[in-house]
Amino acid sequence: MVAVLAAVVMGCDAGQQPQPSMYVPSSGPCAGIPLIPRDRAPTATLPLTRDLTLESRIPTSIDGHALTDLSSGRWTETLCMIGGEDSLKAGATNLPAGLSLDDMRVASALATVDGAAVTITAFRLPGHTGSEIIPALGDIAGSLGGDGSKFSGAVGATTISGKNVATWTDPADGSVSYLYATADTLFVIDNLTPSQADKVFAALA
Repeated sequence: MVAVLAAVVMGCDAGQQPQPSMYVPSSGPCAGIPLIPRDRAPTATLPLTRDLTLESRIPTSIDGHALTDLSSGRWTETLCMIGGEDSLKAGATNLPAGLSLDDMRVASALATVDGAAVTITAFRLPGHTGSEIIPALGDIAGSLGGDGSKFSGAVGATTISGKNVATWTDPADGSVSYLYATADTLFVIDNLTPSQADKVFAALA
């Protein structure tokens, strides 16, 4: 799950992830959290602190297919696992006022829509609105060593399946990210066809 989240937010593939040292820190903000080396896939035994509230907001099925690989955790755990303390510090450097990495949760699941795989990613920040997370997405990407310019610049707006959805278009390749804020949660979904978008957003609460 961690590698999937990083690829979605950063806009790169799992093979391009930063390579942390292979050890479990015994002190500091990442104490007890294993750093995942590039040549070893995450396992189901990672010590993630699940957010059942966030998981419940991800639909159980889309387009007649059950979602798979649902997982959740604190965003700080994800940062520590992928990039260690450096990623944790980078993520907090330019975070908008009033937002805390310690409070942010993240979840992801895989859907099959129109016969193709779609990754559903969601961030939750209790006590805030999902739209407040949008200005932080560029810093989230940069904190994992990705392109910090992602989600910068103009954010568009559209309506899909009756829902107000923000869009961000990558000027480098024209790919579109869809950002849907609801309650204290922000869904981030990339590269959907119009048909897939209709089905995905119809399924979101």
